[in-house]
Amino acid sequence: MKYIAISDTHGCHRQLKLPKGDVLLHAGDVCNQGNLEHVSDFLLWMSELDFEHKVLIRGNHDFDLKNQVSLLDRKMPRGILQLDHSGVEINGNLIWGVPFTFIGKNKTWESIPKSTQILITHQPPYSILDLTPTLTPRGEKGLLERVKYVQPEIHLFGHIHASYGRKKIDKTTFLNASAYKASENRIVNAPFIFEL
Repeated sequence: MKYIAISDTHGCHRQLKLPKGDVLLHAGDVCNQGNLEHVSDFLLWMSELDFEHKVLIRGNHDFDLKNQVSLLDRKMPRGILQLDHSGVEINGNLIWGVPFTFIGKNKTWESIPKSTQILITHQPPYSILDLTPTLTPRGEKGLLERVKYVQPEIHLFGHIHASYGRKKIDKTTFLNASAYKASENRIVNAPFIFEL
């Protein structure tokens, strides 16, 4: 199966040029700073895409920031699956999603099963594709430890736009699929494609 991986579209999803594939994965930040119109339009757009499976998690911008309530806590359109410390098996591959959360975020990584082949988180692991423009690492140390233990084939994330890229370490290919550039308010990075 061919997987298409994206993240951090921030309301500019309609600018994406998506290649054909079987599974679309989105690692959060579908909207920009809690914009409800972005969320509604994103879900309409995603529901109309021609993929057999569509999977997403929420990012830190996918919240009503005043109340810290997820804007994605709603019934998903048919054909879209939102993972929330949960997984789905597609073609024999376990995909596990851990969304951004404001409370206890450093304690959520232990829920990731050892059998995970594709891991989707919003935040990056510490020291891997996690440098800000000031070269400050912003990844999660607890997540790095869990990924070293689980060793998924793919770890998809975003959040740190300046570190878009791909890196293979041991058995895991890390994908920071941040598509959006805030200073230009547009999509600048291409989706990643991989097969399992």
